[in-house]
Amino acid sequence: MPLLRTPGRVRHPAVADAIWLAVPVLAVAWGCRPAADVRPDDIRSYAVPKTAEPAALATGGEPSKGPAAAQADRGAAGLRYEVPDGWTDAGASGMRLATLLIGPPADRLEVTVIPASGTLAGNVERWQGQLDAGAEPAVVKERADAAITAAETIDVDGTPATIVLLRGGADAEEAILGAMIPVNDAAALFVKFKGEATVATRERERFARFVSSIRWKE
Repeated sequence: MPLLRTPGRVRHPAVADAIWLAVPVLAVAWGCRPAADVRPDDIRSYAVPKTAEPAALATGGEPSKGPAAAQADRGAAGLRYEVPDGWTDAGASGMRLATLLIGPPADRLEVTVIPASGTLAGNVERWQGQLDAGAEPAVVKERADAAITAAETIDVDGTPATIVLLRGGADAEEAILGAMIPVNDAAALFVKFKGEATVATRERERFARFVSSIRWKE
């Protein structure tokens, strides 16, 4: 039987016939494989469609809203209050039932209202620790106890609330002005300003008026 010649190769006719017969069979068999089947020589690319807007990040709370929306938030949370002169209502956000800004909003001098549990002594000691980072626990407790001794008690809709002014060491420039309003046996509202000691001293009277104006529904 004569040999078939192709450029650079010599094949027997029987071998050539077998090859040409096998091609359709292989093509059918290959075409029957699932489209997603991964082959050794595959090179695949995937196009990810762009969304119109980026997905919202999970922050544990909604973004701060403006004063108009804040009024609705306060009503939904059962919280009402009067905004002192010179302060701006920045609304609710996450765990914050309210955020108020002292002076120009760009200064970000915040007064926050959050619901929490725990005793007055425990929370005041925790706040003092924020001012005295690195201090000995005994020193932190001593300063917290002194702040509680000098605390002011005011009436908030028939409920006694406590206001404390905390300072760090002798030359500390930062202070915390805080208040605790008992809501029930297990929870309280905590009002807090942390910032320059001069601002805390200057705003203490307005802070007290703000705390005394707070009303809520359980």
